[in-house]
Amino acid sequence: MSDIDWHELDLSALASELRATLPAAEAEKMIWAFEHALSAARIDGDLLRYLLAAAASLLASDEESSPRAVFETFFRRSVSDEEWRERYAGLFA
Repeated sequence: MSDIDWHELDLSALASELRATLPAAEAEKMIWAFEHALSAARIDGDLLRYLLAAAASLLASDEESSPRAVFETFFRRSVSDEEWRERYAGLFA
């Protein structure tokens, strides 16, 4: 994993960006998800991998698909690498 100090990471800049760019309900859900993922990372950063696998598996079960299909759907909907680097990556530094 990286050298991120999960205990020092502040999500307020990310929360502001999400609130500025997403519909209100979606922004709040994303912020809630980040807060919970960060709580897990503060226990052990490696837990993020397990959360990702668990969430994909639960969605696959609910959608009667597979974790791979879940990831492929999210991949197609995700921001581009360029947008990630320009808009979001710095919010985690």
